[in-house]
Amino acid sequence: MLIASFLALAPVAAVVVAAPITQVTVFSDRARVVRTASVTLAGTQRFELPLLNDSVDPASIRIEASGGEVRRVDIAHVDEEDFPRDEARALLGQIEALDDKVARVRGDRDVYSAMLEVIRRLSPAVPVAGPLQPPPRLNAGGWGAALAFVEGICDRLQGRIRDGGEKLFELGRERETLAKKAQLLGGAQRRSGYRVLPTVDGKGKVSLALSYMIGKARWYPSYDIQLAPEKGQVQVSFAGQVRQETGEDWVDAAITLSTAVPATATEFPELLTWKIGERDRFIPTPTPAVEKVPPAPPAIPPLAVETEKELLRRRLLTVGGAAVTGDEGKEDRDGDGVGDVLDEEVDRRTMSKEFKGKKRRPERSRFESEASDAQDSPAPPPPPAAGSPMPQAAPEAPAPAPLEESTSYDKGGSFAMSVLAKQTGLGAGTRVLAAQVGLAPPSGYRAPVYSPDLPASLAGGYDLSFPSLRPETVRSGKGARRVALFSESWPVAVERKLFPALAPEAYLVAEIKNPSSRVLPGGHASLFVGADPAGVATLKLVASGETFTLPLGLDRAVKPVRNVKLVATEKGFFSKDDVGEYTVTTEVANPYPFPLPVRILDQYPVTSDKNVEIKLIRTDPGAAIDKIKGALEWRMIVPPSGKSKVSFVYTLRRPKSWKMRQD
Repeated sequence: MLIASFLALAPVAAVVVAAPITQVTVFSDRARVVRTASVTLAGTQRFELPLLNDSVDPASIRIEASGGEVRRVDIAHVDEEDFPRDEARALLGQIEALDDKVARVRGDRDVYSAMLEVIRRLSPAVPVAGPLQPPPRLNAGGWGAALAFVEGICDRLQGRIRDGGEKLFELGRERETLAKKAQLLGGAQRRSGYRVLPTVDGKGKVSLALSYMIGKARWYPSYDIQLAPEKGQVQVSFAGQVRQETGEDWVDAAITLSTAVPATATEFPELLTWKIGERDRFIPTPTPAVEKVPPAPPAIPPLAVETEKELLRRRLLTVGGAAVTGDEGKEDRDGDGVGDVLDEEVDRRTMSKEFKGKKRRPERSRFESEASDAQDSPAPPPPPAAGSPMPQAAPEAPAPAPLEESTSYDKGGSFAMSVLAKQTGLGAGTRVLAAQVGLAPPSGYRAPVYSPDLPASLAGGYDLSFPSLRPETVRSGKGARRVALFSESWPVAVERKLFPALAPEAYLVAEIKNPSSRVLPGGHASLFVGADPAGVATLKLVASGETFTLPLGLDRAVKPVRNVKLVATEKGFFSKDDVGEYTVTTEVANPYPFPLPVRILDQYPVTSDKNVEIKLIRTDPGAAIDKIKGALEWRMIVPPSGKSKVSFVYTLRRPKSWKMRQD
């Protein structure tokens, strides 16, 4: 597995800034995310933006500055196992310097405490005279000055001890903060992704916009169509069911749903000159341009890298665990306001400097020495067992793969990614500058294919976009979120569609004309009549001004009554034929107090047999006739609380005693 190298140190330190997600455009299989950061500049400054997920397309990362100028953008992939050694060394250096201060303050305080203890043990004593000498006479004139001198020294020493305790407490709190950082850096679970560091020039407030394409996001069109029969209108509400598993949450972001298929090409190939030689049956073929690349420097041996990383992690966790205060219930036996674990760490470091200072080299820190010792002193191999053959020399290990370089593009906007050398048959030390180009797509190219229920397929080639009505929150891996796009009231022509020969109920349908300038993609629709659900439907693509029909369920109050009357006769002189005359009558009653538009559909039989003759005699009232299918259609309005009737007559003539069947 290739391990991405860290970014080279920039002339200016990178400032970490927050960049929340503000805009998201969701496509059929991906999303374009925009993060916004607000900074204040007084010249040129380098910033570090939030780490992006692995599902981000690195070629799509762009930085724009409003109020400033982007000078450079550095992009590097950070592996999950990568460890920030420079940051760890800097943090350990800060903790070591702070511990040195703690040791000095503690030493001074201990000296003052010892001096105070000695002074407090001072007391006047009567000199002892000889056995034959009288007791000496004491002069108390200097006692006051002596006591005042002792009290002054004690007060000064107690003040210095008190100041030392307060300083130790402040240093302990400062070390506790650094220890928490060490715990997080040494033991926290890290994740992989792309680190983006722009260098921006400007003065005053500057707004940075970071945009990128990310996968594992999609949406599906969804409609709610509610009929209001008394108003002759339908309420059409269009929304999108948005689902994403990008690994990042979109919180209070402006969501735009699009049916477009975003382009992913970022570079044009380069065509080279075709040189024709003197070869029979020569077929000219383009070839990629190549250039010589200097060999990569030898990489750090994996054993040394892992050893140093583990030493840094262990050291961070050790010094992080030493930051203990009295508030956390840890024992503080010496009463100095600093936990005993920290005291032991300071004492260990003081003793190490006292006894081992002559052996330490000042140019290397302790963890670097440990890493070097671990590399220079490998464990000896076990001796061979008795009777076993002598071990042979191990073959030389292959050189490790070079580390992946970071990606950057300059202020001109051209994007260039360093590519690792591949086995292309062009020889070592070559880099492919342009992919092979021909008159046909490359052999590995496959045109994108989208599911028929995705917006890219339902839009019929239209690139449509629909902004959300309000900021929305769509969390990663938390299921679909319904994002409202628009809601409008459209005029509608409602009628009952009757199939009296097939169903005893009337079907409620609405004929809708799209009055807006929007083109609507197809999708799933939930239908309502008033507040009652009427079923579901699947809409097709609807252009502006196009008329389409929606089924809105059954109207069980309207029931057509169909009657068939047959009159059979025989006709013919030499041979007899059976002739049947069929009279079909359908009556529709309107139970409502308003006129009821209805459409009645019926049919008469058709045949391709030359021995059978079918004739449509009449329709009452006149109907639209489809002679190929034998379909009849009446459009009429039934008066309020009234009835209407339609009828048609046809004849069927066949040879006598023929048995008919229906296909």
